[in-house]
Amino acid sequence: MPDRRDTAIKLMEHQKFAEAIPFFLSLINSTPHDWSLFYMVGQCYRYTNNALEATRVLKRAAELKPDEAEVFLALGIAYQLDEDYKSAIVALEEAVYLEPQMYSAYNSLGLTYKLSGEFHKALEWYSRADKGIVSAVTHEVQKDREKCFRDEVIEGKKTRVILDYMFEKIHEILRSDPMYAIIKNNIGVCLIELGDINGAQEQFRESIEFIPDDYNYPAPYENLESIS
Repeated sequence: MPDRRDTAIKLMEHQKFAEAIPFFLSLINSTPHDWSLFYMVGQCYRYTNNALEATRVLKRAAELKPDEAEVFLALGIAYQLDEDYKSAIVALEEAVYLEPQMYSAYNSLGLTYKLSGEFHKALEWYSRADKGIVSAVTHEVQKDREKCFRDEVIEGKKTRVILDYMFEKIHEILRSDPMYAIIKNNIGVCLIELGDINGAQEQFRESIEFIPDDYNYPAPYENLESIS
């Protein structure tokens, strides 16, 4: 028979969060120093819209595992849902400090500032995510230098030419994950609030371009239509 931990995790994986909570709480009673249990039950509380309990147990997870970025991301989101935006920002910035390429934390920081009405700060974090994602993907693609570059002599000077492969591969990778499309849409939303309608339209169009196949994401279509 599966043990209680396996049962709890399977319930969580099948999105039966309310059913998983009692199993996790029982496990915590017997192993109170296992940070992962607090983290998982915190996620269950979050998905059952119990932000208060989520923050309580995720704070304990962070105390037990202060070097785990995922814990601080989850804690920040829980604070955000509880409308404690100052605490959310502190937790999410810690997640970014621990894992600088965790762009979901940048996105959550942008949303937190947006919800608190600080649209310039929201745009700053969304833009940092945008640039960071593109930079990371570009760096990865450029590792295959033979496919990305070719040396040619142009007007008597040796010149490094960028090949189409590089742009096509970057586009392919950015379009393989919804995060980039989500970030571009969120930038557009902030630009609307800041009065830059043309800039917002450009961001929504780019978001639409990068939505992965079979990913249901109507937001940029709806936002673009609302300002067209």
